[in-house]
Amino acid sequence: VLMEHLLKRQYVDSEPDYRGWENTIDEQREQINLLLSESPSLKPYLESVFSDCYRYPLKKVSKNYPSVSFPQNCPFTSDILDQD
Repeated sequence: VLMEHLLKRQYVDSEPDYRGWENTIDEQREQINLLLSESPSLKPYLESVFSDCYRYPLKKVSKNYPSVSFPQNCPFTSDILDQD
């Protein structure tokens, strides 16, 4: 969900939707960081599977926004959990 909403926010030109996507991004970051603080051993796992996790959100946003050109390779790194 985090990657999906980051993709929409960065690549879909739909200003009325920006605030909702940003709220979801903030909430997802908070939830993932909470989970990682409760189970720190998941952090290395997250980093090892991070780029593979991109396929699903890419498929979903590409289907929902066929006129938008999304990057085929993951433009994010695991530090997306720390960014504003």
